[in-house]
Amino acid sequence: MEQDAIPKFKNPQRLALFKWIFADLFFIILALHSYITFDIHSYDGLFIMVSITVVLTSLFFIRTTMKNIKVLDEAINRKIMIVHWKYTNEEWLDYLLHEEDYRSNQGRLMAIFLSVVTAIIFIPFILFIPEGKFFMFMVMLGLYGLYFFMGYIFPSILFYLKRKSVGEVILLEKGVLLNKEFHTWDFPLSKFNSAELKEKPYFHLAITYDFVDRTGPRSYTVNVPIPRKNTKDIKNIISSFN
Repeated sequence: MEQDAIPKFKNPQRLALFKWIFADLFFIILALHSYITFDIHSYDGLFIMVSITVVLTSLFFIRTTMKNIKVLDEAINRKIMIVHWKYTNEEWLDYLLHEEDYRSNQGRLMAIFLSVVTAIIFIPFILFIPEGKFFMFMVMLGLYGLYFFMGYIFPSILFYLKRKSVGEVILLEKGVLLNKEFHTWDFPLSKFNSAELKEKPYFHLAITYDFVDRTGPRSYTVNVPIPRKNTKDIKNIISSFN
């Protein structure tokens, strides 16, 4: 399969590992401080419970990220991969424009759905519980602001951050490194779903994998643009995923 030479660059999962370790240490310190200065009339109890949750979660992701670092190191240094592609500036910008539209549409639909669910949950409290009207109203407004940011603003921020970056992708049997963002289905309760060649609105592979999070079973699709000079052997590439 035709592919481009891989330049030396830092494994992006090392930065992710650093962030998780930093979060872990921060909340351990916060929990210890709240325990030492514990006051029943303060938020110390809340800080301790939140810290325990975050620390336990971060320990899981630290272990997973360390595994991802090893996988990517082998892929980059020993070239254990399906293929590596690098995009021209025009191809990368075209991909980002379509990806912004795709993610924005998904985010807007999710924001609308969550807004309706939030209204159903919070409006009865606002109408029938006088003591909590203002507090619940402010919480509802805060959630609406979060939904608006994630559905409308965040995709645009990602677009502007990525548009001047180097566009490249490394395809692995159980993962995709797209512009230093690593997607993998090599972890518990996840699996490869499908990889499809799509010619519209642009020539790309739609790689879908399934996983389970706190909301239940979910699927995520990674859209990988195919460079014009690398349109051969697509069927062989698709059959290489597992």
